[in-house]
Amino acid sequence: MNVVLIIADTTRRDYLGCYGSTWCKTPYLDKFASEAFIFDRAYCSSYPTVPNRWDLLTGKHNYTYAAWEPLGNDEITLGMILQQGGMTSMMIADTPHIFQNGFNYSRGFTAWQWIRGQENDLWQTDPKEVEFPCAIEKLRKADYTVTQYLRNTALFQHEEDYFAPKTMKTAMQWLERNRDLDNFFLYVDTFDPHEPWDAPDYYVDMYNPGYKGEKVFYPQYWPSTYLTDEETQHCKAMYAAELTMVDRWVGKLLDKIDALGLRDTTAVIFTTDHGFLLGEHGIMGKSIIFPDYFEALPFYEEISHIPLLIRLPGQTDSERVDALCVSTDLMMTILEMSDMIETETIDGESTIQLIQCGFHTQLPWSLDPAKLHSKSLMPILNGEEEKVHDFAVSSFPLKYKTPRNAKASIVTEDGWNLQYSGASPDPSKELTPPEFECGKNEGDYQMGDHAPMLFNLNDDPGQVKNVIKENPDKAKEIHAAYVKYLEECETAPDLLELRKDLDI
Repeated sequence: MNVVLIIADTTRRDYLGCYGSTWCKTPYLDKFASEAFIFDRAYCSSYPTVPNRWDLLTGKHNYTYAAWEPLGNDEITLGMILQQGGMTSMMIADTPHIFQNGFNYSRGFTAWQWIRGQENDLWQTDPKEVEFPCAIEKLRKADYTVTQYLRNTALFQHEEDYFAPKTMKTAMQWLERNRDLDNFFLYVDTFDPHEPWDAPDYYVDMYNPGYKGEKVFYPQYWPSTYLTDEETQHCKAMYAAELTMVDRWVGKLLDKIDALGLRDTTAVIFTTDHGFLLGEHGIMGKSIIFPDYFEALPFYEEISHIPLLIRLPGQTDSERVDALCVSTDLMMTILEMSDMIETETIDGESTIQLIQCGFHTQLPWSLDPAKLHSKSLMPILNGEEEKVHDFAVSSFPLKYKTPRNAKASIVTEDGWNLQYSGASPDPSKELTPPEFECGKNEGDYQMGDHAPMLFNLNDDPGQVKNVIKENPDKAKEIHAAYVKYLEECETAPDLLELRKDLDI
C-alpha cells in the first residue's frame, strides 16, 4: 500500500464543511471527506508546530520529555523504519521550522525537498525596505518575521507563486515521476493556512469584499481588544481565504492521485497540528506573546480539536468515527498501513548526521514498539475495535516547568474536558503578565489565570462555563487518570511531581 500524508498547519476543524462550516468554502476537502473516514474526536497531542511533528515522526509524545528542539540523534523516526523495510519515502514541505537550524526532521526519509521562503525563512535579502499592510504595532515580530516574509514574497505575481500551491505542485510532480514504485510514503507539509494570511485578493473577496481597513495579516498574539471588530472580522476573512486556497491545491493533489491510477493502491491522510483563536475567548492567536513574556493558552476546542480524514485504497463511501485519537497515533497507523507493524523489537541501521558541518555515520538502532505512545487506528478503520483511547491529552511541553507554559487538556470519552496547568518549582520566580486589557465576556481568557478548569463539552462546546466547583470529584477522577498516564509514559520524576496536585 502507498501512503500519502498531507498536513496543513493551523487548520481550524470548524472551518471545514465536512465538520459543519456553512460559510468557509472547502469543496475539495469536503468531497474527499465524502469518500473517507471522518474522525470527529481527533485532538492534537504535543503542541505546537515542531513538537507535533516530533509526535508524528517518532510515535512518542514530545510533551512528556522534549520540547521545541532539534530531533535528537537517539530518536528512531518513521522514515528510518520505512527505509529499513525497503519502502521509498519522500518529504516535501514548506514548513520551515522542521528544517531550520539543524532541526533535521527529515532524517530517515529516502529524500526530501524544502520549498523555501515561508514565514521567517532567511531566503531573500531584497527589497531592503518593505511596506506593511497595517500599523506595525499590530504585527507580531514585524521587524524580523514579517519583514523577512515580505521580502520572500515581493516578486509573487500569480497564485502558483504562493507556498501551498508550490508545495502541492511539487508533490504532484514527484508522484508523476514515482508512480511506478512498488510502494511509497509521501509526506506533504504546508505551513498555510498559518499566518501570514496573504492569499490573492480574489480569495479574500469571497468573504469580506470591499473592506478598506487595515489588513492585520500576522496579528499579535494578544487579547483581541487591540483590534477593532472590523479588523477582527477581516482577520477571519483572510484566514478563510488562505484555507480556501489550500483546499483548492490539496484538491489538485488528490485529483493527480486519481489521474495517475493510484486511487486503488494509495491511502490518503489529511490533518493538521492545531487550530487558532480568531477572537474566540477574547484572544487573537494561539498563545500570549509580549516582549519578555510568554504564556500558553488553555487548550480550547478551537486549538486542540483537529480535523483528521483518512481514505483507504479504493474507498468510495464516508464513515464517521467517534473514537478519541491523537496526532501521535498516525505513526503506528502508517506503519500498519505499510505492513511494517511489529510486536517485537525492530532493529536497523541508518545514516545519522552527527554535526551540522555534514559529518555522517551509520548507526545501528533498536526499537521496542511497546515503548511508543502511538496507537494504530487501523483496527478502528477495519471494524475490529471501537476505540484506542479512554481519553485524549493535548499538551505544551512539560519540561518548561511553569503553569504559564506547561498547560495540558484532557478530554474524556463521555465529553468532559479538564484544563490543567500543574505547579511551579519556584512560585517566587513566576512572571507577572503585562498590564493589558483582556476581554470581559463570559468565557474570555484572563492573562495569568492558571487555575484548573472543567468543561462539559456536551452541554458547553464553546467552553464558556467552568464547572469545576460544581464537579470536583469528576475533575479529580480525570486528573488521577492523567497522572497515571504520565507515569505509564515514563515521564521524568521532576516533571511528574509538578503534575500531581489538583488545587480546586
